[in-house]
Amino acid sequence: MDHSFSPASGDIPGQAPVIAVFDLDGTLVRGECGEWFLRWLMRRRPWRLALLLPALPVIATLRALPNVRTRRAALSGLCWFATVGSDDAELDRLAGVFATGHAGAGSANPMRAGLDRLREHLSRGDRVVIASGSGTRVVRAVCAELGLDGVEIVATRERRRLGGLVVGERCLGEGKVLMLRAAGIPVPFGYAYSDSAADLPLLLAARRRFAISPSAPHLRRIMAGTDGDCAVLPWRTEPSGR
Repeated sequence: MDHSFSPASGDIPGQAPVIAVFDLDGTLVRGECGEWFLRWLMRRRPWRLALLLPALPVIATLRALPNVRTRRAALSGLCWFATVGSDDAELDRLAGVFATGHAGAGSANPMRAGLDRLREHLSRGDRVVIASGSGTRVVRAVCAELGLDGVEIVATRERRRLGGLVVGERCLGEGKVLMLRAAGIPVPFGYAYSDSAADLPLLLAARRRFAISPSAPHLRRIMAGTDGDCAVLPWRTEPSGR
């Protein structure tokens, strides 16, 4: 597979910059930022866990069902229990604290291959977009911690209900492409990067697509869904022996 860039259309006077869209979780950082943030919030306030326990069987059942709406309801439940009683200013502050531990200096979570490629796009003057299924607040905090200035963010939206947050519009699967369109990202765009077969709609919306160290099952599904037209980038670009 060709891992190289084609010439940037942004280098041609009068022509719009190339657009490169990156997934976040598993592509630029390890782990699911959104869910890890919610669990982190829970652990900071044990009373939240006590409040959650009676509802946990229902949430687990909803999450296990193969239905987008029921899974979103399960995530909304977790989100509400993790955030109830906290205002936006406090959650912004806590997202910053979480991001420092999750993606800051000394953390093993940032993924070099994805970040190096993203910074190459920025250096070429390309338009770079982070499209993530995690919540907008934590995605912004993690991107700030990674020093990703100049990127646009399209992420899952949350809204307030009864003193906590629930999931509004989720940036996942086909919904990710719809939210990108709504944000003014024309399809097809130049490049897409992800580690997950859940992002097949995103990958198929790009002229050139890259899978960053997907697991074997995800790679099989990505290759089947793209007819093999997807280059694979490894997790790391560091010399072996580290």
